[in-house]
Amino acid sequence: MNKRLSLSTLLALTVALSACGPQDGAAVATGTPAPATTPAPPAPKPAGQAGTVTAVVPIVTADAPTGAGAVVGGVLGAAVGNQIGDGNGRKVATVLGAVGGAKVGHEVEKRRSERVTGYRIDVKLDDGGTRSVTLASSGGFSAGQRVRLVDGQLVPA
Repeated sequence: MNKRLSLSTLLALTVALSACGPQDGAAVATGTPAPATTPAPPAPKPAGQAGTVTAVVPIVTADAPTGAGAVVGGVLGAAVGNQIGDGNGRKVATVLGAVGGAKVGHEVEKRRSERVTGYRIDVKLDDGGTRSVTLASSGGFSAGQRVRLVDGQLVPA
């Protein structure tokens, strides 16, 4: 009877344990823990520093004046001054016309030789700093535009 009890106990224990197994053909756990899920890496930050264009300043160069403008202006000024007044007044007007004409002629010559050779783009960075970048052309940048400074180059943001 003891054997019968043992066999029936063993049979009941086997049935009970088999009921604890996986259902519907699911895989049996092997005791190896499931791999830990790693969180997704954070989205990469855009390269460079963001900022706002504060100024686009043309870089102007001029050839050295030759003096021809001053000479021509002085002669024309003296001729106009000579038409004014009489006696000593005419002499004073001629001198003043020559001096004024020379100054105007010099300025005209300087301005005619000026040319834009590049542009300085000033940027106020979001971190509070400021940077300036020199370009051969304005690159279409304008004050107030959002940009990024990447490896010393400006790109629209």
